Amino acid sequence: MGNRVRLGPVTPPCLCVVKTFIFLSLTMLYQTLLLASTLTVFLNLFLVYKVTVLEGDINKLRGDVLNLKRQPKESTDGMITGVSRTWERSKRAASLKWQRRTEKDSQTLGSPTASSLRTKREQGGSSGGTVAQQSFLQLSANIEEQPFVRGNVTVIPWTVAVHQGEAISSTGDRIIVQQDGFFIVFGQVLFQSQGTILGHIVRRRGANQRSTELLRCLQEMPQTNYANTCYTGGIVKLEREDELELVIPDRPQAQVSMDADSTYFGIIQLN
Repeated sequence: MGNRVRLGPVTPPCLCVVKTFIFLSLTMLYQTLLLASTLTVFLNLFLVYKVTVLEGDINKLRGDVLNLKRQPKESTDGMITGVSRTWERSKRAASLKWQRRTEKDSQTLGSPTASSLRTKREQGGSSGGTVAQQSFLQLSANIEEQPFVRGNVTVIPWTVAVHQGEAISSTGDRIIVQQDGFFIVFGQVLFQSQGTILGHIVRRRGANQRSTELLRCLQEMPQTNYANTCYTGGIVKLEREDELELVIPDRPQAQVSMDADSTYFGIIQLN
């Protein structure tokens, strides 16, 4: 018989497969952990960068807020100063324009009124800058007297309520014009008569004693509560020594309220 050969132990095939599987699993787990670590590092670096940028933005915003707190007062002061300067320039321009227009009008108008006013302004300037006062006059019904009839008109007795200037004066029941020019003339009468048409006229009597009607007012009286006002007013051109009077024509029995706030007659100088 020949010699016998002894063989070593044989590894089963299934055991090799298990070892291979375990090796591959450990390798994949290692790679996964390595990848996760790498991503964590990059994420941390990104977060650090974002925090740094955010801190820079916050510091910049804080500086802008501090600058805004310092600037409002300066901006407001500058704006107020600018508005004040603009307002002053506008006032000077308007004043200069008005002065030129006044001088032009004074030179253009050749009437005695314009000459008289120009003379008054010159006299006022030479005496310390005093400006000539605008003339006006208002008469109120004299409560201590009663209306009286003169010819075909009823005349109201007047008393001076307010007066300024030398261009107008009064005498008795009439207004006297002392300077040529344009005037506002007005008058009101409160009638207290029953059921009829009442009214008044304002007329002018010139130096030639010729009478001219300037203004007229008519008012129908109610059947009950016998009270109604009649008012008239307008702008008229008058000459020196003209006389104005307010009278009630063709109504000798007219009843008139003599209260100062009900019946009055006046004139205002315009130039």
